[in-house]
Amino acid sequence: MKAIAIALSLSCIALSSFAHTRTDPTRVNLTALIKKDFIDSPNFDQAVRALGDQAPFVGFGWEVVMGHVGIGGSYAVDFIEKPSSEWWLDWDGQGLFVSYHILGTRSFVDPFVDAGVGCAGRVYLGPGGSPTQKLSLTLYPFVSAGAAVELDGLRLGAKLSYALNQNAIPATSIPGYPLGRFQVTAFVGLSLGPR
Repeated sequence: MKAIAIALSLSCIALSSFAHTRTDPTRVNLTALIKKDFIDSPNFDQAVRALGDQAPFVGFGWEVVMGHVGIGGSYAVDFIEKPSSEWWLDWDGQGLFVSYHILGTRSFVDPFVDAGVGCAGRVYLGPGGSPTQKLSLTLYPFVSAGAAVELDGLRLGAKLSYALNQNAIPATSIPGYPLGRFQVTAFVGLSLGPR
């Protein structure tokens, strides 16, 4: 039921904002990002400290914004070496999302909300011992809110995401990945398009 309500809300926002597309140019945002997940909602100090830790997820994101509505994705990884010489790769990707930019593409400050589907997991890379479980995966729908600043083509910002629920892959025996319910992401990159 939550998924249907979110889909209907996003459809209404998208349809109502296409009227603004003629006056706001299309922009492409390409960003590098750093992110951390939390079991409980973090306060500001916890979020800043966590993003400065040695093992946050790092990656990239993209988004195409037409007027007020955008579509995009982000993908981040973290390599882990355990004392037993085992190498693991963790990833967290908000693979596809739809966004709504409240002030449009011409604004210096860009507050936005988005919603979509993500996937997180861990895979064993070797060469150490042979763990019994070499792969874990989780699918999750999410909603986010954030803001960015546009500085003549340079884009700086942050967002807080909330995973509505987490599910292991259906019809398989692959265990779920223990992703935190909240995610804080900071990003920097380029905003391409007419000014």
